[in-house]
Amino acid sequence: MPQIESSPFAHPLVWVTRCVVRWPKPVLVGCVVTAVAALALSVACLDFRTSRLDLVNPDCDYGRCWLNYVETFSHQDDAVIVVEANEQTDVTATIDDVARELLGRDHLYHSVVARLDLAPLKSKGLYYLSAEQLGQVDNYTAALEPVCRDGWNALAVGAQLHQLESRLSAFRQVPATDPRSAALIGHLDRFAGGLSAALADEAEYVSVWPSVPALTTGAAGNVPEYLLADEGRLGFVLLRLKADESDFEAGAAAIDTLRGMIDGVKRKHPGVEIGLTGLPVIECDEMRGAQNTANRAMWLSLVGVALLFVVSFGGWRHPGLAVATLAIGVLWSVGYATLSVGHLNIFSVSFGVILIGLGIDFGIHFVARYLQLRRDDVACEEALVATAGSVGPGILTGAVTSAIAFFAATMTEFHGIVELGWIAGGGIVMCCTAALVALPAMICLMDRYATASQTSPPILQIVGVTDQLVGRPWTVVIVSGIAAVLLAPGLGKVWYDHNLLNLQADGVESVELERELLGQSDRSLWYAVSVCDSPAELFQRKARFESLESVSRTEEMLSALPSGCEEKSATVARIAARLDELPPKAPYIPVDENVAELAASVATASRQVAAIDGGHACAAALGDVARRLAALPSGEVHRRISAWQQAMADELLQRLRAVRGAANPALPSLDDLPQEFVARFANDRGQYVLRVYGNGDLWDMGPLGRFVSDVRSVDPQVTGQPVWTYEASKQMKTSYQVAAYYASVAILIVLVLDFRNLRDTLLAALPVALGMFRLLATLGWLGIPLNPANMIVLPLILGIGVDDGVHVVHDFRRQRGRFQLSNSTAMAVLVTSLTTMVGFGSLMIATHRGQESLGRVLVLGVAWCLFDSLVVLPAMLKLVGCPQEEVDEDTAAQAVTAPDDTITTVEPLPVRQAA
Repeated sequence: MPQIESSPFAHPLVWVTRCVVRWPKPVLVGCVVTAVAALALSVACLDFRTSRLDLVNPDCDYGRCWLNYVETFSHQDDAVIVVEANEQTDVTATIDDVARELLGRDHLYHSVVARLDLAPLKSKGLYYLSAEQLGQVDNYTAALEPVCRDGWNALAVGAQLHQLESRLSAFRQVPATDPRSAALIGHLDRFAGGLSAALADEAEYVSVWPSVPALTTGAAGNVPEYLLADEGRLGFVLLRLKADESDFEAGAAAIDTLRGMIDGVKRKHPGVEIGLTGLPVIECDEMRGAQNTANRAMWLSLVGVALLFVVSFGGWRHPGLAVATLAIGVLWSVGYATLSVGHLNIFSVSFGVILIGLGIDFGIHFVARYLQLRRDDVACEEALVATAGSVGPGILTGAVTSAIAFFAATMTEFHGIVELGWIAGGGIVMCCTAALVALPAMICLMDRYATASQTSPPILQIVGVTDQLVGRPWTVVIVSGIAAVLLAPGLGKVWYDHNLLNLQADGVESVELERELLGQSDRSLWYAVSVCDSPAELFQRKARFESLESVSRTEEMLSALPSGCEEKSATVARIAARLDELPPKAPYIPVDENVAELAASVATASRQVAAIDGGHACAAALGDVARRLAALPSGEVHRRISAWQQAMADELLQRLRAVRGAANPALPSLDDLPQEFVARFANDRGQYVLRVYGNGDLWDMGPLGRFVSDVRSVDPQVTGQPVWTYEASKQMKTSYQVAAYYASVAILIVLVLDFRNLRDTLLAALPVALGMFRLLATLGWLGIPLNPANMIVLPLILGIGVDDGVHVVHDFRRQRGRFQLSNSTAMAVLVTSLTTMVGFGSLMIATHRGQESLGRVLVLGVAWCLFDSLVVLPAMLKLVGCPQEEVDEDTAAQAVTAPDDTITTVEPLPVRQAA
């Protein structure tokens, strides 16, 4: 029987394999049935959660704050339509067209904010006036109350002249500096100017009514009708997708419809730029680009892996069984994920790719060793048992160490990584189990009655190449050491890029628009959120936030409401009462005196004004009116004065209606604002949202960290996308570091249990240690940062590196004399590494920079681990082993030592142990 490894795992694996080859059909049927059951279970019960909320640890402070905010305000990120033009009128016209196009699409979008309906607030516009301004309006309407109450005939020229005469008599001794005298003379000036213009050769209407600035004050305070920026050259339409955040397909369809609608509006406004951005759109574009790239990469990797299998194993037969075994393992893993976690998040959804990258390795190692034994004319059952006893411990150790690398992530705080570690770690165990149980059953059923020549196609022989590479072991070790020293300074250049925008593909509209908004306006899509329990608390925090250098502005809705409303309510009600019975149109006002009487009245008024201090200019103007009255025919005078009286009445009625339209005595409230806008800033619990926008690029960790620290100095419970991203990014990075530490310790313990001596343990860990060192140094020299995307593959590189080292050291322990790497081990290490490099390396064609960096990092890491496994480690093993080891005669009679593993006919040969 072929030699069995001395590992404590060897004999249990041999026993399991003997059972499998004895009952291959029941074993295989059981494997397939459980795989199908696992698939059915996952289809029925496994959920997909793509929301970022599912990554939050609810037990940490920032997680609790974020979840509380989401629960109380039903938070959903806005999609943003950005309109850009040179003129504000073009921007607002385009926004109106967009709003019309959105009508009738309630099944796709909700909470649309395009043009704010300010009519309810405008009806209470007097509340926005200061106390002084409101007093002016009160006095103005009080002076006109006789007109409103007693009749509009009081506006007749004759009636006004008689009223002026009585007032002038009372003001003869009043100095010009008296405000009452100045007001009267001002009124006379306007009256004389208006009447003179009406009687001029080219008659025109000149208003006689005083200018009251309060009447033209914005009736809705500082509430904008449109969301504009950059002096009106940028406009925004906010909306939310009706589809649930976890329903990617529905969300993508809604975004596609929105883009089609935008294209239609663009054609109507050729000089206007319209784009779509917002976090839901950026995430959709990212997911869609990642899927498209993954599909292209999948086909490319399939072609590459197929070529590797054909070249390496001379066909598809046995590698095909390894792939079938992997399928069983992945299905078991899906069932395990369903039972243990119950859902997949945006991190753990990648576990399938990880299992394919690592799980195929177990089957390849098993097949490579089995085919090598079959070439040596070992019977099928014996070859399977011998394979389990020789490479089985290496497969098991590699699987356990790889699983530990992922299980270590469960000891961290970031939920996304915890669930990925739990599912991927268990999945690796499932794939290893399939390779050690289902694969021997398949091979046994296929090869049991076939000859060795029929089942063992020619395998690519690479051992000669590796022998040449390590022919001078001291040279290899020294050159490798020098290379490591030269690479070492690169470690100081390694950095972590937290900026999520740097993971996106170039040229994506949603991403480019977000960058443009950051650079050209204060309308960033990211803002911190402070939840306040009262208006007083909100305004207090607002003042403190705005005093921070890292804060550019704040945004809330309570400022849209005026202050001091209760104190103003009585005055507003009084004004409204005066104007309650305004006529629909100004009534006809007859000319109540003949021309001669009018001329006499004007002349009298002129003399009275001349007697008042400062009234000489006004007296001259009235004298000019008297002369015009005398010069014009009586009928023409009546016609012109009648027209002037009506124009004067029309203007007054228009003014009074404007005042009455803003004199709703009801107190202003948030109910007067569009509810789709209010819902973003207030809830029914009486809580209010204060949005805080930062200075600088908050996608960059430096400004983001300063911003988060500053806003927390005002409100320790502040939350929002910037805070969530800052804490999650730090927690994610820390989680990987903590997981790496725990994994390293646990892996060393497993290696010690397997090899039972320190020397072989350290040698097995050498490829991954050197490989990770060289990888990080290379990244530093090449300027490739670590980021949230490529950090995911570091446990994968760790697992592959450990797996390679374990198999090479097990190969070393099976041999006597000077070590020579066996072809089956070399081939298995080479093929498993190359399949992983081809599979993930195909991602380097991705336009998504996160995927592209993931592919690059994995290819570099696996390449270095492969180099250290097939070159550096064998060279060191040659130096460790005795060049001429004596073999006793009894052992020599039982065994024939060959480069490709020792064959015995009885019990396992004793193996070389560390001193």
